[in-house]
Amino acid sequence: MTYYIDVNDKNLVDFLQIIHTLKNLGVINSFESIGDWVVEGEEMSTEKLMSLLEHSRKDAEEGRVIPVEEVKKQVEAWKKK
Repeated sequence: MTYYIDVNDKNLVDFLQIIHTLKNLGVINSFESIGDWVVEGEEMSTEKLMSLLEHSRKDAEEGRVIPVEEVKKQVEAWKKK
C-alpha cells in the first residue's frame, strides 16, 4: 500500500526517525521521498503525475485504503505511547 504524507518541516527529523524505526521492525517495506518530484511553485511532469495517480488508483481498486478516521485513531494511539 502506498501513502503520501505531507510532513511539517519542523517535525521532519522526528517523522523520519519513526519511519526508519518502522522499517527496521519490518512494518514498512520501503519508503522514498517525493520531495525530489515536486518543488513548490514548480510544475510536476505529466509522467510523474500520471504514475502517482496510477499507483493510487491500483491501491484503491485492491482495497488497500484506510479511512481517515482510522488513521486519526492510529496517530492518537502512537502519541499516547
